[in-house]
Amino acid sequence: MPPPTEEIHRRLTTEQQFLFSKPTPEAPAQKPETDINDLISVEKLKEKFPEILAEDRLQEEALARLADVKTFGAMVVRLDDVAYIINPNDIMATLAGVIDTVCQSAPGIWGLVNPFTVGCFFPETDEAKCLDLSRKIKDLLSKTGGETVSTGIAVYPTLSFAKADILNNAQKALDHAAFFGANSCVAFDSVSLNISGDKFYQAGDLEGAMREYYLALTLDENNVNVHNSLGVCHGIRQDLEKALDEFKTAIRLSPEEKMAIYNAGYVHFLKKEYADALAYFQKAEQIDETVFELAIQTGRIHLELNQAETAKKYLEKATILNPNSAAAFRLLGDAYASLDLITDAITAYKTTLKRNPEDAEALSALGYFYELQGKNADIALMLCLQGIELSPDNGLFRHRIGRLYLNRNQVEKALDEFQKAQELGYKSDEYISRTLKLLSGS
Repeated sequence: MPPPTEEIHRRLTTEQQFLFSKPTPEAPAQKPETDINDLISVEKLKEKFPEILAEDRLQEEALARLADVKTFGAMVVRLDDVAYIINPNDIMATLAGVIDTVCQSAPGIWGLVNPFTVGCFFPETDEAKCLDLSRKIKDLLSKTGGETVSTGIAVYPTLSFAKADILNNAQKALDHAAFFGANSCVAFDSVSLNISGDKFYQAGDLEGAMREYYLALTLDENNVNVHNSLGVCHGIRQDLEKALDEFKTAIRLSPEEKMAIYNAGYVHFLKKEYADALAYFQKAEQIDETVFELAIQTGRIHLELNQAETAKKYLEKATILNPNSAAAFRLLGDAYASLDLITDAITAYKTTLKRNPEDAEALSALGYFYELQGKNADIALMLCLQGIELSPDNGLFRHRIGRLYLNRNQVEKALDEFQKAQELGYKSDEYISRTLKLLSGS
């Protein structure tokens, strides 16, 4: 019978474990809100401003007036912390009055983007002038009370953006402003596009994210976060060479950028270039040894290299850094099993299943070790069958089931599983020969 260490050895499945860049500084935590649109009545605002342009009408009217204009600025002004305002309709009316005054003198075109956000267009205006107008709006509003606004600014022309895109760019700048808290003002730049790309990424739209990132690099080719984000997108699309190029560019621009260093190492891990991967991981570890992904992936590499003792050290650290990670405990179980620490392995697999009851590898391994210990026979079979149900094309799992059947003298079932395991690439020929002899009576 093969020793436990041979039976537990398996190919580690790869997961998307790239470190995704985050804009800096981080956005402040927001109070949970129901629907802030319901807090302000557009109809009440129309009582004071009956000709107010709202949403699509604002864009249509502005573009018509700007058809022959070569340059203009767009601005979006949003009330801060609407959910906390006691009398939001009155404050919104005050803000509208302030902006109406500014637009009359500028001159400009204004209207509603949504119930608590005003959009403005200023013909023949550049970014500096828009920033001055933003300060003027804030100063005038401050004289009416303690409420504040955040502002996003964008100008035409910028890159290849059409006139119809500029208000949307201003809104991207406003999203950027949110990362600096209330009463902030941001002009559209590469970071605004990075944040916009991140939103597409989080929504699962890689094409949309990459479009924004490439535009961001057109504005600033040295944006480290953007290069890292592009690398992540290429990596998820399995274009590993392009991913590695982006991560290396980020490292060249910022040699201490731990995310890019780790990600470059992870690309080498996916390519099974373990020595290169470890070199990057070790460099990242020198910068910050508290990164969970770094600990778990370093452990995985050492498992692949049959260096179980070193793997154990890193994987134990990973479970401390992230005690809710089922994958970390499952891999730690594999390391314990490779070291014949069977009791510890069983404990690790049990912990894995507490965190993820559908972890097929842990189910199969736990069932196998129960069988190996000669106890919990029915539970062992049930666990191994659950593993097969979740991962029917895993040759190792089939082989284990075959052994369980063989130990129960269910020889025909055992042969069927061993043959399936062999077809799936697991070396079960010795067991196939044994079961055929049993069936023939020889």
